[in-house]
Order: sequence, then C-alpha cells, then structure tokens
Amino acid sequence: MRDMKKFNPFDYFFILRPLILIPVWDFFLIGCYRARGTGGITTAMILGIVTYTLVMGGVYILNQIMDVETDRINRKLFLISGGHVSVRTATLYMSSLWLLSVVLSYWYGLAFMIFIAISLVLGVCYSLPPIKLKGKPVADTLANSIGYGLVNFGLGWLVFKEFNWGIALLFLPYFLSIAAVFVNTTLVDMEGDRQAGDKTTAVFLGAGLSFVLSTLLMAAAVVLSVLRKELICLVPAAASLPLFIFSAIYYFIRNRIHRKLTILSFRLPGLLFTLVTGYLYPPYLIFLVVLLIGMRVYYKTRFGMNYPTLADG
Repeated sequence: MRDMKKFNPFDYFFILRPLILIPVWDFFLIGCYRARGTGGITTAMILGIVTYTLVMGGVYILNQIMDVETDRINRKLFLISGGHVSVRTATLYMSSLWLLSVVLSYWYGLAFMIFIAISLVLGVCYSLPPIKLKGKPVADTLANSIGYGLVNFGLGWLVFKEFNWGIALLFLPYFLSIAAVFVNTTLVDMEGDRQAGDKTTAVFLGAGLSFVLSTLLMAAAVVLSVLRKELICLVPAAASLPLFIFSAIYYFIRNRIHRKLTILSFRLPGLLFTLVTGYLYPPYLIFLVVLLIGMRVYYKTRFGMNYPTLADG
C-alpha cells in the first residue's frame, strides 16, 4: 500500500464508509416505500436520507476512532489509523456531522428528531466505553436490530407519514432478519472478539446455540413476512434461510464453523435487500454502481489497492 498522507478531500467522504452505509440507505428507502406505497425519488426523501447519512457516517467515524489501535495492527480502515486523517480532525468532523443532522431533522418534525436522537445514542453507546454495547451479549444484537430494523425504517416512514406504534409491528420481520444476520456475523469473529475481551452474543452463547438462534430468527422472519404479506422482506429472508440451516447443520455434524458458508449466510440478505431496493427505486441502483466505481478508483489511486472486491464485507 502506498504511503500517501498528503491532503485529499475525498478522504472526508470515504471516511464515512459508504460501503456499509448501503444497508442504511436500503432500509430507509424501504421505509419510505412502505409509507407511500409507491416508488419515485422526491426532494423530501433525498434530504431525509442525507440527514440520516450524517448521523450514521459520524457513528462510523466514532467506530474508527475507538478502534484506531487495532485497525493499525490489522492494517484496515486506515484513514484514521494510518494517519491520513488525525483523530482530532476526525472528532471535529464527526461532531459537525451530528450537529448538522440535528439541525436538518428539524424540518421533519419532532418524531423524526426523536428517531434521529435514538439512532445517535445507540451509535455512541455501541462503541463508547463504559457501555460499549458491541462487547455485550444480546445487547449487541438488539442494538443492531433496533437501529437498522426499527429506527432506520421508522425514519423513512416519517418522511411521509405521522408516527404510530403500528410501524413497530410492520417492520418486525425486518427486525428479526437483521438480528439473524448480526448473530452470524459475531460467529465468524468469535476468536478475535474473545481475544479483545468483547463478550458478543456468539462468545456468550457459543457457536452451537448461536447457530440455532440465528436460524430460528430468520425462520421467524420468513413466517411473519408470509403472514403479513411483506414481500419485500420475504424474498431476502426466504432465499437466505437455507444458508442459515446448512451452516447450523454443518457445525453440529463437523463441530466447527464453515466460515465461507456462514459469511455467505449474512452477506446474501444484504445483497438481496439492495437489489430489491434498486428494483423499487431504479435511480438508486444507478447511484450505487457509480459509487462502487468511484470507490474502486479512489482506493486504487489513493492507496494502490483494489477495494471493494467480492471478498469484502
């Protein structure tokens, strides 16, 4: 990797980690679709998704700040850990993004502002000691499921409709599928998390119970999607469920994790949700193609590396 620590303005976009912002955008847009019952990009949607991107981008910067030493050792996420953006600058940038998001959220009303605040608090509590939810069993899964499966969708919904408690039931299949996906992500990171002292769901339950839990959660997402005729969630959940089942069966037969199969089990739902969202909003799919090409060009010219690739999560 090239050592290119001179100023590059694009660093301040890619430090937001746009690759993992994609599911944030997916579920926000699905929330918009469920509120309107139709596709089509509007100015209100664009401003809303920008507002939420500022929140989550700041959260991802905080993650990098907190993990700067381990990222330096592992040679990953190197914009901060490699000294291309200082911790002080990253902290000021993060704070500015959060302040701007709160200001912009005012235009969508009190309920939207409350959801933004919940998302921000969850994001901070997820990474920041002493709470650090990402190192606590069950709490790590709940934080991700609530953040992506309820708050995320809720914000998209609130762009077009008033808040009502029924949206929690509406988005419950998504909550369950996201929980299933997250549990399997903790399975492949068990050893590293254990060494780092993070007691994640998989570290706490062990591989066997974690596989059972994730499979039951995804199966519940499928059943609930059928019962509620929630086709948008049913397609990714039903297509991914066999991978959860096979991963669990393999573990109980061989007494070891099939890493590639487990990784595929939690990557496939994300890909399918993105494709479904792209079907609902064709311009969004075009935007993602341009974004991925831009990422390839940026990382190749900036650091001399090929990223993202099919092997990246």
